[in-house]
Amino acid sequence: MSTRIWQEFFVCENEDELLTITKENNTCKKRTEQFNYGLSKHSSDGTFQLYSSEFHDHQQRNTTTRLPSPIREDIIKLSDNGIVPSQINKVMKTLHPDLSIGTKVMNVARAHRQKDRSSIKFIQDLQQWCLLRQNVPPPNKRHDIFIPYNVANDVNDLFICLTTRQLLSACKYSSILAIDCTYKITTNELPLLVFGTSDYNRRFYPMGTCLISTDESADTFRTLFRGIQQWASAVNNQAYTISHVMADGAPGLTSVMSEIPLARHLMCWFHMIGKCRKHAKLIKDKKKWLLVEQDIFSMQLIFDDRIFAIASRLILLKWSVDAELNDFRQYFEQEWILSLPYWYEGAVCLTPSTNNGLESLNGRIKKDYTLRNRLPLSAFLKTAERMPTDWSKDSEEKPFQSHITYKDDLKLGAHTWLQQVDKTQILQMNANVYVVPSKNGNMSTTTWVQQFYAGAWNNYDELVNWLNSARLISCSRLLPPLFCTCRTDLKEYTCVHALGLLMLWGSQSMPQLIGKRKGKGRPKKVNLALSND
Repeated sequence: MSTRIWQEFFVCENEDELLTITKENNTCKKRTEQFNYGLSKHSSDGTFQLYSSEFHDHQQRNTTTRLPSPIREDIIKLSDNGIVPSQINKVMKTLHPDLSIGTKVMNVARAHRQKDRSSIKFIQDLQQWCLLRQNVPPPNKRHDIFIPYNVANDVNDLFICLTTRQLLSACKYSSILAIDCTYKITTNELPLLVFGTSDYNRRFYPMGTCLISTDESADTFRTLFRGIQQWASAVNNQAYTISHVMADGAPGLTSVMSEIPLARHLMCWFHMIGKCRKHAKLIKDKKKWLLVEQDIFSMQLIFDDRIFAIASRLILLKWSVDAELNDFRQYFEQEWILSLPYWYEGAVCLTPSTNNGLESLNGRIKKDYTLRNRLPLSAFLKTAERMPTDWSKDSEEKPFQSHITYKDDLKLGAHTWLQQVDKTQILQMNANVYVVPSKNGNMSTTTWVQQFYAGAWNNYDELVNWLNSARLISCSRLLPPLFCTCRTDLKEYTCVHALGLLMLWGSQSMPQLIGKRKGKGRPKKVNLALSND
């Protein structure tokens, strides 16, 4: 924009004369884009010096190195959406390849962020930041962030929990707590602990996040276990008790499970089999390792604590015959039978056996919020407030599901199974439990039930053969999902066996087949029986 040229116009003796001149020249008293007179500071003698300028063209711009306003506005919008300067720079280079704007983009983005970002350089600044957010918002503000608990003594003694009323409402529907940490998100090297639960559609619902100093200390998890039960109970006005904890085998977590003695420490199946594969080098023969791995996969599908205890004894007995498996057998017994045994499906029913939902959320944190950059603490705290708010609104739009709806393709499969199954082999064990034959079973359901009660298998392979010969279905729930011991239902909570039984009882409608209409014309005459043509 070209520079205005100002010239002396008039000297006013007093303020009344000044107002008269401005009125005669049709000039506003306040400076606007249309004001052509400039007012200097009044002199010591009380007079005012007026200056005037010629017509000014706002479209005329001087040559400048400053970024054009449209580009600056785009940079500011991207910055407001949480995009870091390095990523904004890449976007601008793609949109404006002819401009040399690298450093300017970084400067505009950083300058804009500094306007509304609190500078947190000292531990006292962080404590003040937490203090301003510690009050629980009223019930009508379900998506407002608050900090129910915080400790900020130094970088090695830090625990700051952020959540909302809406996020904590998930505690009303599930007593299973999934926790995991994500790293490399702050320049201070502080981990972020995320906790939540899953519904019957296996959708993960985060309950909050905790910025912590370390995930190796038992005090960190002790604080979380004590706190979440208090915070959720207070916000939801109903008691909340943790029954199961889904997590990895961190030493700090394992040692503090005594805080909730009635809860089970569920081990993520994905992590468990990954750890076993890392120890596959203890078995030199790869073919033998594949057989061992298959035994572990079969064991993971066990649906009952008593059967798992029997299977543990039999699988170790099987491996003890081969001396080459001794090292791996000792590792497996110590780690996955004595220390962390709850990695099989029957450890808890109708609950994911992996932490994949939470692991996926951790991936989205780095992909969508930090963009895989380590953020300064001031920048990350702003992002840390935005994440729970987004999750809170999303959980309100997609409520927690306490039952499931069967899909049409599964109904067709259940109808087909119902037509093919031998209905005389469907046995009722008690009021709510039934046994149905499996597709590749090689024993009757009566024999299967007898072996279930006896539990007297001679070896591990015999137990696996029994396990795959029939399916046990529990119908104790009023609404789907029903529990079935087939692999599909253990993983996805839906299968043709459970739905087929509901169709057999008339609780679920059968899909109507299109069929074939009667053709035109008279039917062919039927020859007489035993007649000679």
